[in-house]
Amino acid sequence: MLNSKNAFTLIELIFLIIIIAILGKIALPKLSATRDDAYIAQNTGYIVGIITEVSTFIITKNFIKNDLTEMSEILKMLDIQGRVIIDISNQSVDIEIGEQENCLKINILSDATSEILKTSFSSSTNRICKMVAQSIDEKEYEIVLRGRQIRY
Repeated sequence: MLNSKNAFTLIELIFLIIIIAILGKIALPKLSATRDDAYIAQNTGYIVGIITEVSTFIITKNFIKNDLTEMSEILKMLDIQGRVIIDISNQSVDIEIGEQENCLKINILSDATSEILKTSFSSSTNRICKMVAQSIDEKEYEIVLRGRQIRY
């Protein structure tokens, strides 16, 4: 009578561990890159949404609040998360992206003839901040809100 075992041998277990390690070494960087891409896309969407909300608020209400978070629900959400530094005196906010404080500054520049909503990225070494900056053209999001430069 043969004695059959229903267990793995030591060599089979070692091969199984090696295969799992190889798959893990291949899969983990791809998962990390996917997570970073999603974070970049999310933050890019936030920035475009903030610019749209603030400019729409100013154009429809015909006035500017000193606190930009009062003109944008997305900015309120980021403020609750602790990712926004508000500067009421300069009508600006600094937004943290990818653990980089002051990655993006959104402010309203006012003079005697016009008001401009401007975005500017810092010269950051943070990879996520750089990628978001590359996906958004700062010049494209310099919006004239009121003034002589608007053509109706």
